[in-house]
Amino acid sequence: MKKETILNYLNQIKSNVIFTLVVMILSFSIGQLPDLPNSIGFGGFIPMFTPPFIAILTLVIYFFSRIFILKWNWIITIIGAIYNLHEAFDWYFYYKNYK
Repeated sequence: MKKETILNYLNQIKSNVIFTLVVMILSFSIGQLPDLPNSIGFGGFIPMFTPPFIAILTLVIYFFSRIFILKWNWIITIIGAIYNLHEAFDWYFYYKNYK
């Protein structure tokens, strides 16, 4: 593929929104994997709300950046996806080894 074609695809709103939603669902699934102890209480709801919150925040920042900058907005989507996956894996690995 040509460089211009790849950049056109990356700058499309549809591809950024779909990518953010896919990463949110993946992060949500990863966050639900570990067996949580009974002593965690309402803290068990954190992985249910964190991925959608980060995804919504990423999309809001993305759409505001589209107003001012027309190119390179996909970098915001990548940063949001990395942060979302980081939070999910952090939650997973912390409670995977928790006894």
